[in-house]
Amino acid sequence: MMTLEHPLDDESRAFLATVEEFNRTEVAPYADQWDHDEQLPREIFTKAGKLGIMGMVAPKEYGGRGLSYVTSALAVKELGKTCASLAMDIAAHNALSVGQINLFGTEEQKQKYIPRLVSGEWIGAWGLTEPNAGSDTGGIETKGEQHGDHWHINGMKHFITSGRVADLIIVIATTGRTEAGKNEISAFIMMKDQLEAVRKIHTYGMRASETSELRFTNSKAEILGERGRGREQALTVLDRGRISIAALAVGIAEAAFDRANSYANERKQFGHAIGNFQAIQWMLVDSAMELEASEVMTLHAAHLQDQGKNTTKESAMAKLFASESAVKICDRSMQIHGGYGYSRDLPIERYLRDAKLCTIGEGTSEVQRLVIARHVLKEAKPLKLAHRESKEPNVDPMRPAGGNAQKQPAVGAS
Repeated sequence: MMTLEHPLDDESRAFLATVEEFNRTEVAPYADQWDHDEQLPREIFTKAGKLGIMGMVAPKEYGGRGLSYVTSALAVKELGKTCASLAMDIAAHNALSVGQINLFGTEEQKQKYIPRLVSGEWIGAWGLTEPNAGSDTGGIETKGEQHGDHWHINGMKHFITSGRVADLIIVIATTGRTEAGKNEISAFIMMKDQLEAVRKIHTYGMRASETSELRFTNSKAEILGERGRGREQALTVLDRGRISIAALAVGIAEAAFDRANSYANERKQFGHAIGNFQAIQWMLVDSAMELEASEVMTLHAAHLQDQGKNTTKESAMAKLFASESAVKICDRSMQIHGGYGYSRDLPIERYLRDAKLCTIGEGTSEVQRLVIARHVLKEAKPLKLAHRESKEPNVDPMRPAGGNAQKQPAVGAS
Protein backbone atom coordinates (compact mmCIF):
# COMPACT_ATOMS: atom_id res chain seq x y z
CA MET A 1 0.00 0.00 0.00
CA MET A 2 1.17 3.52 -0.74
CA THR A 3 1.76 5.94 2.11
CA LEU A 4 0.34 9.25 0.93
CA GLU A 5 1.40 11.40 3.89
CA HIS A 6 5.07 12.04 4.63
CA PRO A 7 5.28 14.39 7.63
CA LEU A 8 8.54 16.32 7.83
CA ASP A 9 10.28 17.32 11.04
CA ASP A 10 11.39 20.87 11.76
CA GLU A 11 14.93 20.20 10.56
CA SER A 12 13.71 18.92 7.20
CA ARG A 13 11.33 21.84 6.70
CA ALA A 14 14.08 24.32 7.53
CA PHE A 15 16.45 22.58 5.10
CA LEU A 16 13.90 22.66 2.28
CA ALA A 17 13.32 26.36 2.92
CA THR A 18 17.08 26.86 2.57
CA VAL A 19 17.09 24.91 -0.71
CA GLU A 20 14.21 27.02 -2.02
CA GLU A 21 16.06 30.24 -1.18
CA PHE A 22 19.29 28.92 -2.74
CA ASN A 23 17.33 27.97 -5.84
CA ARG A 24 15.70 31.39 -6.09
CA THR A 25 18.82 33.50 -5.57
CA GLU A 26 21.77 31.40 -6.76
CA VAL A 27 20.30 29.21 -9.50
CA ALA A 28 17.19 30.63 -11.19
CA PRO A 29 18.79 33.87 -12.44
CA TYR A 30 21.57 31.97 -14.23
CA ALA A 31 19.97 28.70 -15.41
CA ASP A 32 19.33 29.84 -18.99
CA GLN A 33 22.87 31.14 -19.36
CA TRP A 34 24.38 27.94 -17.98
CA ASP A 35 22.33 25.97 -20.51
CA HIS A 36 23.55 28.25 -23.30
CA ASP A 37 27.18 28.01 -22.15
CA GLU A 38 26.84 24.24 -21.57
CA GLN A 39 28.69 24.57 -18.29
CA LEU A 40 28.02 24.88 -14.57
CA PRO A 41 30.33 27.08 -12.47
CA ARG A 42 32.35 25.13 -9.94
CA GLU A 43 31.43 27.55 -7.18
CA ILE A 44 27.76 26.60 -7.33
CA PHE A 45 28.69 23.17 -5.97
CA THR A 46 30.78 24.77 -3.24
CA LYS A 47 27.85 26.96 -2.23
CA ALA A 48 25.54 23.93 -2.28
CA GLY A 49 28.00 22.05 -0.09
CA LYS A 50 27.99 24.78 2.54
CA LEU A 51 24.22 24.40 2.81
CA GLY A 52 24.38 20.61 3.12
CA ILE A 53 22.93 19.96 -0.34
CA MET A 54 25.95 17.87 -1.39
CA GLY A 55 25.43 15.43 1.49
CA MET A 56 21.72 15.33 2.16
CA VAL A 57 21.33 11.77 3.45
CA ALA A 58 24.97 11.14 4.39
CA PRO A 59 25.47 10.50 8.13
CA LYS A 60 26.18 13.50 10.32
CA GLU A 61 29.28 11.81 11.70
CA TYR A 62 30.93 12.29 8.30
CA GLY A 63 29.69 15.83 7.81
CA GLY A 64 26.40 15.02 6.07
CA ARG A 65 22.95 16.27 7.00
CA GLY A 66 21.53 12.84 7.84
CA LEU A 67 18.15 13.72 6.31
CA SER A 68 15.47 11.37 5.04
CA TYR A 69 15.15 10.18 1.44
CA VAL A 70 11.77 11.93 1.30
CA THR A 71 13.47 15.23 2.16
CA SER A 72 16.24 14.56 -0.36
CA ALA A 73 13.67 13.82 -3.09
CA LEU A 74 11.82 17.06 -2.34
CA ALA A 75 15.10 18.99 -2.52
CA VAL A 76 15.99 17.48 -5.91
CA LYS A 77 12.49 18.28 -7.13
CA GLU A 78 12.92 21.91 -6.06
CA LEU A 79 16.26 22.23 -7.87
CA GLY A 80 14.83 20.51 -10.94
CA LYS A 81 12.23 23.26 -11.29
CA THR A 82 14.89 25.80 -12.23
CA CYS A 83 18.03 24.01 -13.46
CA ALA A 84 17.72 20.31 -14.23
CA SER A 85 21.42 20.01 -15.12
CA LEU A 86 22.47 21.11 -11.64
CA ALA A 87 19.78 19.00 -10.00
CA MET A 88 20.95 15.91 -11.90
CA ASP A 89 24.60 16.44 -11.00
CA ILE A 90 23.75 16.92 -7.33
CA ALA A 91 21.39 13.93 -7.32
CA ALA A 92 24.03 11.61 -8.85
CA HIS A 93 26.69 12.93 -6.48
CA ASN A 94 24.48 12.20 -3.45
CA ALA A 95 22.85 8.91 -4.39
CA LEU A 96 25.61 7.21 -6.37
CA SER A 97 29.04 8.51 -5.37
CA VAL A 98 28.52 9.40 -1.71
CA GLY A 99 25.88 6.71 -1.41
CA GLN A 100 28.06 3.82 -2.55
CA ILE A 101 31.00 4.78 -0.35
CA ASN A 102 28.69 5.21 2.65
CA LEU A 103 27.01 1.85 2.08
CA PHE A 104 29.98 -0.31 1.15
CA GLY A 105 33.18 1.51 2.06
CA THR A 106 35.45 0.69 4.99
CA GLU A 107 35.42 3.00 7.97
CA GLU A 108 38.75 4.37 6.77
CA GLN A 109 37.33 5.11 3.31
CA LYS A 110 34.24 6.79 4.75
CA GLN A 111 36.32 9.09 6.95
CA LYS A 112 38.75 9.82 4.14
CA TYR A 113 36.34 10.61 1.31
CA ILE A 114 32.82 11.44 2.50
CA PRO A 115 33.59 14.68 4.43
CA ARG A 116 35.24 16.25 1.38
CA LEU A 117 32.41 15.13 -0.90
CA VAL A 118 29.55 16.36 1.28
CA SER A 119 31.24 19.72 1.94
CA GLY A 120 31.31 20.51 -1.77
CA GLU A 121 35.11 20.59 -1.82
CA TRP A 122 34.97 17.55 -4.10
CA ILE A 123 32.49 16.53 -6.77
CA GLY A 124 31.80 12.83 -7.15
CA ALA A 125 31.06 10.88 -10.35
CA TRP A 126 29.90 7.31 -10.95
CA GLY A 127 31.18 5.19 -13.82
CA LEU A 128 29.13 2.20 -14.97
CA THR A 129 28.19 2.84 -18.62
CA GLU A 130 30.63 2.02 -21.43
CA PRO A 131 30.50 2.23 -25.23
CA ASN A 132 29.31 -1.40 -25.37
CA ALA A 133 27.66 -1.86 -21.96
CA GLY A 134 25.12 -0.09 -19.81
CA SER A 135 22.26 -1.82 -18.07
CA ASP A 136 23.84 -5.08 -19.25
CA THR A 137 26.59 -5.22 -16.62
CA GLY A 138 27.68 -8.57 -18.00
CA GLY A 139 29.05 -6.74 -21.02
CA ILE A 140 31.44 -4.51 -19.07
CA GLU A 141 34.88 -4.48 -20.70
CA THR A 142 36.79 -2.19 -18.31
CA LYS A 143 39.20 -4.41 -16.37
CA GLY A 144 40.80 -4.23 -12.95
CA GLU A 145 44.03 -6.05 -12.09
CA GLN A 146 45.45 -6.28 -8.59
CA HIS A 147 48.97 -4.98 -7.94
CA GLY A 148 49.82 -5.40 -4.29
CA ASP A 149 47.64 -3.16 -2.14
CA HIS A 150 46.08 -1.34 -5.10
CA TRP A 151 44.52 -2.05 -8.49
CA HIS A 152 45.16 -0.92 -12.06
CA ILE A 153 42.10 -0.09 -14.17
CA ASN A 154 42.09 -0.19 -17.97
CA GLY A 155 39.17 0.65 -20.22
CA MET A 156 36.65 3.38 -21.08
CA LYS A 157 33.47 4.82 -19.62
CA HIS A 158 30.80 6.68 -21.58
CA PHE A 159 27.98 9.11 -20.68
CA ILE A 160 29.40 9.77 -17.20
CA THR A 161 27.70 12.61 -15.33
CA SER A 162 30.26 15.17 -14.06
CA GLY A 163 33.03 12.95 -15.45
CA ARG A 164 35.38 15.73 -16.58
CA VAL A 165 34.99 17.87 -13.47
CA ALA A 166 34.79 15.20 -10.76
CA ASP A 167 37.50 14.90 -8.14
CA LEU A 168 36.60 11.29 -7.36
CA ILE A 169 34.85 8.62 -9.38
CA ILE A 170 33.38 5.24 -8.53
CA VAL A 171 34.38 2.84 -11.33
CA ILE A 172 32.65 -0.48 -12.01
CA ALA A 173 35.02 -2.98 -13.65
CA THR A 174 35.59 -6.69 -14.20
CA THR A 175 38.11 -8.47 -11.98
CA GLY A 176 38.02 -11.97 -13.42
CA ARG A 177 35.50 -14.73 -14.09
CA THR A 178 33.03 -16.37 -11.76
CA GLU A 179 32.68 -20.14 -11.35
CA ALA A 180 29.71 -19.90 -13.71
CA GLY A 181 31.95 -18.38 -16.37
CA LYS A 182 30.48 -14.88 -16.14
CA ASN A 183 32.27 -11.59 -15.57
CA GLU A 184 33.17 -10.95 -11.95
CA ILE A 185 32.21 -7.31 -11.29
CA SER A 186 33.84 -5.16 -8.60
CA ALA A 187 33.70 -1.48 -7.62
CA PHE A 188 36.63 0.91 -7.19
CA ILE A 189 37.40 4.40 -5.93
CA MET A 190 39.62 6.45 -8.24
CA MET A 191 40.93 10.00 -7.99
CA LYS A 192 40.78 12.41 -10.93
CA ASP A 193 44.54 12.47 -11.55
CA GLN A 194 44.38 8.80 -12.58
CA LEU A 195 41.98 9.20 -15.51
CA GLU A 196 41.95 10.87 -18.90
CA ALA A 197 38.91 13.01 -19.69
CA VAL A 198 38.53 12.35 -23.41
CA ARG A 199 35.72 14.78 -24.18
CA LYS A 200 32.47 16.39 -23.15
CA ILE A 201 29.59 14.67 -24.92
CA HIS A 202 27.26 17.35 -26.28
CA THR A 203 23.67 16.34 -25.56
CA TYR A 204 20.11 17.25 -26.57
CA GLY A 205 19.21 18.25 -23.02
CA MET A 206 20.94 18.70 -19.65
CA ARG A 207 23.49 20.72 -21.61
CA ALA A 208 25.11 22.41 -18.62
CA SER A 209 25.97 19.04 -17.10
CA GLU A 210 29.38 17.57 -17.92
CA THR A 211 28.35 14.35 -19.65
CA SER A 212 31.75 12.81 -20.35
CA GLU A 213 33.79 10.10 -22.01
CA LEU A 214 36.68 8.83 -19.87
CA ARG A 215 39.70 6.59 -20.50
CA PHE A 216 41.70 4.58 -17.95
CA THR A 217 45.25 3.43 -18.68
CA ASN A 218 46.83 1.55 -15.79
CA SER A 219 44.87 3.94 -13.58
CA LYS A 220 45.49 3.38 -9.89
CA ALA A 221 42.40 2.68 -7.77
CA GLU A 222 41.35 1.07 -4.50
CA ILE A 223 38.66 -1.54 -4.23
CA LEU A 224 35.33 -0.51 -2.72
CA GLY A 225 33.58 -3.21 -0.75
CA GLU A 226 33.99 -6.91 -1.36
CA ARG A 227 35.59 -8.14 -4.55
CA GLY A 228 33.02 -9.57 -6.96
CA ARG A 229 30.09 -7.68 -5.39
CA GLY A 230 30.19 -4.66 -7.69
CA ARG A 231 27.01 -5.55 -9.54
CA GLU A 232 25.01 -5.94 -6.34
CA GLN A 233 26.41 -2.64 -5.06
CA ALA A 234 25.47 -0.87 -8.28
CA LEU A 235 21.91 -2.19 -8.24
CA THR A 236 21.48 -1.09 -4.62
CA VAL A 237 22.55 2.49 -5.23
CA LEU A 238 20.57 2.62 -8.48
CA ASP A 239 17.40 1.92 -6.49
CA ARG A 240 18.09 5.20 -4.69
CA GLY A 241 19.36 7.00 -7.76
CA ARG A 242 16.18 6.22 -9.67
CA ILE A 243 14.12 7.87 -6.95
CA SER A 244 16.23 10.99 -7.47
CA ILE A 245 15.68 10.87 -11.23
CA ALA A 246 11.93 10.53 -10.61
CA ALA A 247 12.05 13.55 -8.28
CA LEU A 248 14.00 15.48 -10.91
CA ALA A 249 11.35 14.62 -13.52
CA VAL A 250 8.60 15.82 -11.17
CA GLY A 251 10.43 19.12 -10.69
CA ILE A 252 10.82 19.73 -14.42
CA ALA A 253 7.20 18.77 -15.05
CA GLU A 254 5.91 21.01 -12.27
CA ALA A 255 7.77 24.01 -13.70
CA ALA A 256 6.36 23.33 -17.17
CA PHE A 257 2.83 22.79 -15.87
CA ASP A 258 2.82 25.94 -13.72
CA ARG A 259 3.84 28.06 -16.70
CA ALA A 260 1.23 26.44 -18.96
CA ASN A 261 -1.52 26.90 -16.38
CA SER A 262 -0.69 30.58 -15.87
CA TYR A 263 -0.37 31.20 -19.61
CA ALA A 264 -3.75 29.57 -20.28
CA ASN A 265 -5.38 32.02 -17.88
CA GLU A 266 -3.63 35.10 -19.26
CA ARG A 267 -3.36 34.49 -23.03
CA LYS A 268 -6.48 35.68 -24.89
CA GLN A 269 -7.65 34.63 -28.33
CA PHE A 270 -11.06 35.18 -29.94
CA GLY A 271 -12.01 37.37 -27.01
CA HIS A 272 -11.43 34.69 -24.36
CA ALA A 273 -8.60 33.31 -22.23
CA ILE A 274 -7.41 30.17 -24.02
CA GLY A 275 -8.01 28.28 -20.77
CA ASN A 276 -11.74 28.59 -21.53
CA PHE A 277 -11.33 26.32 -24.54
CA GLN A 278 -11.94 22.65 -23.88
CA ALA A 279 -8.90 21.51 -25.87
CA ILE A 280 -6.61 23.47 -23.52
CA GLN A 281 -8.54 22.37 -20.44
CA TRP A 282 -8.10 18.71 -21.28
CA MET A 283 -4.35 19.13 -21.74
CA LEU A 284 -4.11 20.83 -18.34
CA VAL A 285 -6.25 18.16 -16.69
CA ASP A 286 -4.16 15.30 -18.05
CA SER A 287 -0.97 17.05 -16.96
CA ALA A 288 -2.31 17.81 -13.48
CA MET A 289 -3.25 14.15 -12.91
CA GLU A 290 0.05 12.80 -14.20
CA LEU A 291 2.01 15.32 -12.15
CA GLU A 292 0.27 14.46 -8.90
CA ALA A 293 0.51 10.71 -9.49
CA SER A 294 4.22 11.05 -10.30
CA GLU A 295 4.93 12.84 -7.03
CA VAL A 296 2.94 10.32 -5.00
CA MET A 297 4.85 7.39 -6.52
CA THR A 298 8.19 9.13 -6.03
CA LEU A 299 7.62 10.00 -2.38
CA HIS A 300 6.22 6.54 -1.72
CA ALA A 301 9.44 4.94 -2.97
CA ALA A 302 11.50 7.41 -0.92
CA HIS A 303 9.41 6.67 2.17
CA LEU A 304 10.05 2.94 1.78
CA GLN A 305 13.79 3.67 1.55
CA ASP A 306 13.53 5.56 4.83
CA GLN A 307 11.98 2.44 6.34
CA GLY A 308 14.92 0.34 5.16
CA LYS A 309 12.85 -1.66 2.68
CA ASN A 310 13.84 -2.91 -0.74
CA THR A 311 12.48 -0.51 -3.37
CA THR A 312 13.67 -2.02 -6.64
CA LYS A 313 10.15 -2.25 -8.03
CA GLU A 314 8.89 1.00 -6.52
CA SER A 315 11.97 2.97 -7.63
CA ALA A 316 11.62 1.67 -11.18
CA MET A 317 7.89 2.41 -11.22
CA ALA A 318 8.40 5.96 -9.95
CA LYS A 319 11.18 6.67 -12.45
CA LEU A 320 9.29 5.17 -15.38
CA PHE A 321 6.00 6.92 -14.70
CA ALA A 322 7.43 10.27 -13.62
CA SER A 323 9.92 10.52 -16.49
CA GLU A 324 7.47 9.58 -19.23
CA SER A 325 4.84 11.85 -17.70
CA ALA A 326 7.31 14.73 -17.56
CA VAL A 327 7.99 14.47 -21.30
CA LYS A 328 4.25 14.54 -22.02
CA ILE A 329 3.61 17.43 -19.61
CA CYS A 330 6.45 19.50 -21.11
CA ASP A 331 5.24 18.75 -24.63
CA ARG A 332 1.71 19.88 -23.73
CA SER A 333 3.12 23.02 -22.13
CA MET A 334 4.93 23.84 -25.36
CA GLN A 335 1.73 23.23 -27.34
CA ILE A 336 -0.26 25.52 -25.05
CA HIS A 337 2.37 28.25 -25.41
CA GLY A 338 2.46 27.86 -29.20
CA GLY A 339 5.28 29.75 -30.91
CA TYR A 340 6.43 31.30 -27.64
CA GLY A 341 7.00 27.85 -26.18
CA TYR A 342 9.02 26.75 -29.18
CA SER A 343 11.27 29.81 -28.98
CA ARG A 344 14.22 30.25 -26.67
CA ASP A 345 12.57 33.33 -25.18
CA LEU A 346 10.99 31.01 -22.61
CA PRO A 347 12.47 27.97 -20.82
CA ILE A 348 9.72 25.64 -22.10
CA GLU A 349 11.90 24.14 -24.81
CA ARG A 350 14.66 23.59 -22.23
CA TYR A 351 12.22 21.79 -19.95
CA LEU A 352 11.27 19.43 -22.76
CA ARG A 353 14.89 18.73 -23.72
CA ASP A 354 15.89 18.13 -20.12
CA ALA A 355 12.90 15.90 -19.32
CA LYS A 356 13.83 13.46 -22.07
CA LEU A 357 17.03 12.46 -20.27
CA CYS A 358 14.95 11.17 -17.35
CA THR A 359 13.58 8.41 -19.61
CA ILE A 360 17.13 7.31 -20.48
CA GLY A 361 19.59 7.93 -17.62
CA GLU A 362 20.07 5.31 -14.88
CA GLY A 363 18.20 2.76 -16.96
CA THR A 364 15.92 3.41 -19.95
CA SER A 365 12.15 3.15 -19.75
CA GLU A 366 12.40 -0.23 -21.44
CA VAL A 367 14.77 -1.53 -18.76
CA GLN A 368 12.46 -0.20 -16.03
CA ARG A 369 9.59 -2.17 -17.55
CA LEU A 370 11.70 -5.33 -17.48
CA VAL A 371 12.58 -4.74 -13.83
CA ILE A 372 8.97 -4.08 -12.87
CA ALA A 373 7.69 -7.07 -14.82
CA ARG A 374 10.01 -9.46 -12.97
CA HIS A 375 8.73 -8.26 -9.61
CA VAL A 376 5.08 -8.17 -10.63
CA LEU A 377 5.19 -11.74 -11.92
CA LYS A 378 6.91 -12.94 -8.73
CA GLU A 379 4.17 -11.35 -6.65
CA ALA A 380 1.39 -13.23 -8.44
CA LYS A 381 -0.83 -15.21 -6.07
CA PRO A 382 -1.78 -18.83 -6.80
CA LEU A 383 -5.07 -18.91 -8.61
CA LYS A 384 -7.60 -21.57 -7.52
CA LEU A 385 -9.69 -22.38 -10.53
CA ALA A 386 -13.30 -23.32 -9.83
CA HIS A 387 -14.19 -26.52 -11.69
CA ARG A 388 -17.83 -27.30 -12.26
CA GLU A 389 -18.93 -30.83 -11.52
CA SER A 390 -20.15 -32.65 -14.57
CA LYS A 391 -23.92 -33.10 -14.62
CA GLU A 392 -26.26 -35.33 -16.56
CA PRO A 393 -27.95 -33.50 -19.40
CA ASN A 394 -31.50 -32.32 -18.69
CA VAL A 395 -33.97 -35.19 -19.13
CA ASP A 396 -37.45 -34.55 -20.47
CA PRO A 397 -39.89 -36.27 -18.05
CA MET A 398 -42.20 -36.96 -21.01
CA ARG A 399 -39.46 -38.87 -22.76
CA PRO A 400 -39.78 -42.68 -22.29
CA ALA A 401 -36.68 -44.26 -20.86
CA GLY A 402 -34.51 -45.58 -23.63
CA GLY A 403 -36.88 -44.33 -26.31
CA ASN A 404 -37.70 -41.25 -28.34
CA ALA A 405 -40.21 -38.81 -26.92
CA GLN A 406 -43.16 -37.95 -29.06
CA LYS A 407 -42.71 -34.64 -30.82
CA GLN A 408 -44.80 -31.91 -29.24
CA PRO A 409 -46.41 -29.42 -31.55
CA ALA A 410 -44.96 -25.94 -31.48
CA VAL A 411 -46.93 -23.32 -29.57
CA GLY A 412 -49.48 -21.72 -31.88
CA ALA A 413 -49.31 -24.55 -34.43
CA SER A 414 -52.60 -25.58 -35.91
